[in-house]
Amino acid sequence: MSLLINNLTLSIQDKLICKDLHIEFNPGEFWGIMGINGVGKTTLLKSFIALHEIDSQNSKNNSILLNNQSIYSYTRMELAQKTGMMLQEYEYSFPSTVLEAVLIGRHPFIAQWQIENKQDEKLALNALTQVGLEKLSKRQLNTLSGGEKRRVNLATLLTQNPDYYLLDEPVNHLDIKAQIDVLSLLKRQFSQSSHCGIMVIHDPNLAWRFCDHILLLNNDGSWLAGNTQSILNKNNLSHLYNCPIQELNHADGTFFTPQASHFN
Repeated sequence: MSLLINNLTLSIQDKLICKDLHIEFNPGEFWGIMGINGVGKTTLLKSFIALHEIDSQNSKNNSILLNNQSIYSYTRMELAQKTGMMLQEYEYSFPSTVLEAVLIGRHPFIAQWQIENKQDEKLALNALTQVGLEKLSKRQLNTLSGGEKRRVNLATLLTQNPDYYLLDEPVNHLDIKAQIDVLSLLKRQFSQSSHCGIMVIHDPNLAWRFCDHILLLNNDGSWLAGNTQSILNKNNLSHLYNCPIQELNHADGTFFTPQASHFN
């Protein structure tokens, strides 16, 4: 099982996101995608599951391959059984309880005109327990905080349980402890199973701590990809953000911070 990005060139209007991107995402890996605001991280993530059209019609058959098969050859339901995406922002259109919202994750596996069964509900309740919302299963969504809604989004994806988790800033709106809890949960999910995580993230310190692989999108279509320790360093980050970055080594790990003198 693999998700292969094969010499992909991607742009949106006149903005080049990446040129000849070649990368393979495998089970057990947790990837971080990093770059400045507006570089196209979300667009790239969406292209992996055919939610954004790639540039050339002629390259559709070989640019993005899921299990050696073009993603464009899958039906939407088939693709949703293998891949799932947690959007950066998500608005629920209809009033519902937390449990009802999380059960949406089972829809790719339910035949037309059928409804969720007890096993589906069990999976949803287990996901809510994993994100610490089990006591809120009967609450209305519109009564939740932004951070609680973010965890509902994650519980929905856990309930779907695809092979590939695509996560667009999953710790957005979360406090520091909740960020660590969520990323620890995701790291366990990917390292101990046949799943793979691909996450857009801004904080290099969280990326260093939780991701084993990194993809850097520079602002000119060039890119760098590899294991975290070889990719995340002060030189690459300074170039990525056009800002001097300091690298601090401590017994607890490596930390990155903007160079203070740059802002004086």
